[in-house]
Amino acid sequence: MSEQSRSVRRAINPPSMPAAPGWSHAVAAGGWLFGSGLMATDYRDGLRAEARTDPDRPWSAEPLDVESRLILDDLGAVLAAAGCDRRRDLVRVWQWIRARYPEDAAYAAGEAAWPAFPSGTPYARNLGAMVGDPQRSSTGIGVRQLPVPEALLSVDFIAVEPRPGVEKRGFAMPDDVPQPKIGYSPATRIGDWVFLAGFGATDFKGDWMATAHMGPRGMIAPEARVNPYIWLGSEIEAQTDYTLRMMARMAEAAGTSLDRCVKADVTVRHPSDVAGMERVWRRYFPDDPPARNLVTGAELVIKGTRVEIAMLLLAGDSDLSRRGITLADGPAPPGHAPHAVHAGDFLFTSGMLALDATGKVPARWRAGADVPHFRSPARDQATAILDTLSRLCAEVGASLADVCKVQAFLDDLVHLPEMLGAWREAFPHEPPALSAVAMGGGDPLIAPGAVMQWDAIVHVPAGDRTA
Repeated sequence: MSEQSRSVRRAINPPSMPAAPGWSHAVAAGGWLFGSGLMATDYRDGLRAEARTDPDRPWSAEPLDVESRLILDDLGAVLAAAGCDRRRDLVRVWQWIRARYPEDAAYAAGEAAWPAFPSGTPYARNLGAMVGDPQRSSTGIGVRQLPVPEALLSVDFIAVEPRPGVEKRGFAMPDDVPQPKIGYSPATRIGDWVFLAGFGATDFKGDWMATAHMGPRGMIAPEARVNPYIWLGSEIEAQTDYTLRMMARMAEAAGTSLDRCVKADVTVRHPSDVAGMERVWRRYFPDDPPARNLVTGAELVIKGTRVEIAMLLLAGDSDLSRRGITLADGPAPPGHAPHAVHAGDFLFTSGMLALDATGKVPARWRAGADVPHFRSPARDQATAILDTLSRLCAEVGASLADVCKVQAFLDDLVHLPEMLGAWREAFPHEPPALSAVAMGGGDPLIAPGAVMQWDAIVHVPAGDRTA
């Protein structure tokens, strides 16, 4: 593929797959391929017929086995349509798993419904057989709802188009960094970029076969725990510190460092943990922090973890620079992060909510208890987020037509149709890839009154850059 063709943004919609209702299955731009959330659905009747187990023989197949094989088939079709290969070109994969949540009060108190998920073994088995290549970073997050209510799994991704002389490389970790138990690479480099897989405060052993008692049983590393028999100590701070220390070692093994971080995905179980996480975050990123999508209301796939972090960094020897962007008169920045970071051919936003300058959701964008039928909070909030996104695009000489990928986190997918109404108006032609999920646990999003949060990646055409 020529450099000129790589620079052209194009939607990827294989004819063998049912059309998605308002978004593209993937978007290729700048040599990267950005995938939507793929489910085993026809977008019409819920799960496809071949994704359902026989009701008269329910024991004959595992639902996650059947669903994940169809998802990975579709993943291969999308990559092939873009000139990529499922077994070679994946660099980042998100797995969204429908999870079971405890009651809201129990969730707020830190209790987990465990096991919260079906066993991931069938999916891991299919991933090994159908993808094979472990040189990709991975994140698995439990969510309350997927767009297809019966679905167990949604998978979205980033791949990098093959290019002569540019090889993907996974890195072995130092002995003091815990090794994952499923086939993926903690750190993967492709060209100027290093992807660090989602990581939490685990040693992948925890209390398994342990005789010592260190508080509630889980898979948390001893160094990331606090004494449960005294009122001092912060679990979230201990876990965040351990996670970032290990990620610094992962980055070092890949020849870079955390100060080269462009974008971080930070997933926290409950909003009450955000303040403690943020306190530690500021120690590791005191100045010029990366863009950050901070998502709350998740169930994490390792028992006891309260935070999981994944990162995208510039390689240590890359000549690319990064520039943080904060809108002067925009919504309040999302904690200790700029509104976006521009690096190379892309703009990476922080999580975007419909906030005012004080960091609150204005009353005009909230559901009104006294006039519940006179407002459309989801559509209004989507429109406000789109306005912020449009302004961020303009800062780097791009526009909404250059948006490649959006991940949308809702408090309830009942709001998705209204959101898609604003979406279709903003993206009438070749829309971005979209992954939409709903979080759980009472008020799951970080801002009270918010019904959605978006994260976006924008292609910055080389000839139009302002920086």
